[in-house]
Amino acid sequence: MKKTLTRALLACLLVLTMVLACGCNNASDPTDPPASNWKVTFYESDGTTVLQEVEVANGETVTAPELTKDGYIIEGYYATPALMVEFDFTQAITEDTAVFVAWQSSVVDERPWMLAGSLAGYPDNNWGKKWPQDDYLLQPVEGEFNTFAIEVNLYAGDAFKIAVIGEGYVWDNNNSIDAGHLANKTETAVLCSGENAFDSGANIQVLEDGKYRLILKTDAETLSLCKLSYERLGDADPKPVLDITYDMKLWASFNDWAGQDMLRNGEDLIWYCEADVPAEGGEFGVKNAATGDWYSSEGNSKNIVLEEGHYMFFIELELVDGQPQLKGEIVAAEPAYYVVGTCGNAAWAADVNADNTAYKMTEQDGKYVLTVTFTEDEIVDWADNKVAFKVAYGCGGRVANEFWWGAEGGANITVDPGTYTITLDPAAGTVTVE
Repeated sequence: MKKTLTRALLACLLVLTMVLACGCNNASDPTDPPASNWKVTFYESDGTTVLQEVEVANGETVTAPELTKDGYIIEGYYATPALMVEFDFTQAITEDTAVFVAWQSSVVDERPWMLAGSLAGYPDNNWGKKWPQDDYLLQPVEGEFNTFAIEVNLYAGDAFKIAVIGEGYVWDNNNSIDAGHLANKTETAVLCSGENAFDSGANIQVLEDGKYRLILKTDAETLSLCKLSYERLGDADPKPVLDITYDMKLWASFNDWAGQDMLRNGEDLIWYCEADVPAEGGEFGVKNAATGDWYSSEGNSKNIVLEEGHYMFFIELELVDGQPQLKGEIVAAEPAYYVVGTCGNAAWAADVNADNTAYKMTEQDGKYVLTVTFTEDEIVDWADNKVAFKVAYGCGGRVANEFWWGAEGGANITVDPGTYTITLDPAAGTVTVE
């Protein structure tokens, strides 16, 4: 009986041992890699249409399949359907993976793509007005389909586009590569600028001097598929010393982008003019027609928008490293006649603004009149304890030299504190005080 019991116990122990052994052998080791293959799915850029599925062993790489589509060739493979991040075919596949295929037209692009801009190293370019344009044409890259390139010196402050431009400076606006086509869209990108740098229509801004290779990959039928990338090859050549000439013009939708002459304020780098903006409004910038330099807003990348009205425009430049740059902002405001001097804020030209209503003159029969009371607070020692003033015409704190009127010979008018009626006759150039 004991032998039978012992044998039974031994048998149970043997079975239990085998069960435990089997359990241990079947347990997964978390350090062991999966033995299964992974599925790599190649999609159309819509993210849903499957072009091909490939099985890849864990940790191996995938090879791009041979795909065809009538009238198209493959432009590239991307990690997202937005087609912004290129897929890395050197990466190990460790999970099911999606790859998105971008197609481009198989039509050969024979258009003459030209660099056009305000370029310190190439002032004769003048936004594409250089003709013939051979010096600024992007050249086909050997062995690359519909790929063009050019090497140029670019300097901080330059702005450009790449466009198809015909003889007579005729831009094909439907074939223009702006900041929205930049492929290098990073925070450290040196060819971009401002919060609207990648908006459609924005000029490409240069933030860092250098010698660059610009590479344009085009689609002959779809402009949105055209991408501009760049390589910084090294330091730029020394910037040429220019004999600067000025031909400043108001360039606006309300003058059909033909340019209106601006007058220079003496020898200062200040120019001004007046113009009417129609009921539908308009937009403008200022252009130095002699060099092609463009001045507006947001790093000179955006036109300034105006509502209907009569405006006076002022622009001031300053020389930085021998190059003219915009100083402050372009002034565009409704002009008016003001009494300015030691009165009011005692700010003289700065008081020529819409906030200075107490000293703004009103029109009466072709003359301009103001009745005003000067106080003791407005007298100054240097004017023998009198109030000193002139009449000025301008806006936004700006007055051109020719728009000051005072006493005979151009001197200040001085009066004791009191109430006066001041009248300007612009035709005669005289100011009377009663």
